[in-house]
Amino acid sequence: MEKRKHILIEALQDKDPQVRKSAADALEKLEMRERLDLIASKIEGGEMLDKISAVYALIDLKGENVNALLVQAPKDPSEDVRAAAVRVLGGKGEAAITPLVEALKDSNPIVVRCVVEALGGFDDHRLIGPLMGALRNPDPGVVERSLEAISRLGDKRAEEAMLHFAVKGNSRMRSLAIKALGEMDR
Repeated sequence: MEKRKHILIEALQDKDPQVRKSAADALEKLEMRERLDLIASKIEGGEMLDKISAVYALIDLKGENVNALLVQAPKDPSEDVRAAAVRVLGGKGEAAITPLVEALKDSNPIVVRCVVEALGGFDDHRLIGPLMGALRNPDPGVVERSLEAISRLGDKRAEEAMLHFAVKGNSRMRSLAIKALGEMDR
């Protein structure tokens, strides 16, 4: 770590402004990594705003330790912390799919909306089942976001659900379902 830090500090003096910017960004991430234990303690036991700040501090960091912290955050008592965690998890790649699908069971509709939005960013047809399950959620916002996510996948297995919502949903749901029917694979 010290070798990396030394090189990055020297690069801050480079003639090229892009190199200096890259060095500053990299140094910031390196310092954040050095504070991972502090971030973990904030997520585990801090005040709500501290927890949210700590979760968002992990947004640009990669690695198993980072993902392990983020996987625990969707279980926090505060829905604001859970929502922040699923937003950040949505950008962490395939390793985040399982904890995100698990978070679909959250009792708070705002958190579930965030989960569906995060899952909608993945081009993974294995998500059709969980997203179809979210169509049964009583919150219209969850249903609408699920319809959008399913539409992006264009999976024919969703045809019956799209036909249903094209006729029986509110105007936004009908519009999303009709769009999905047009984009669906044959």
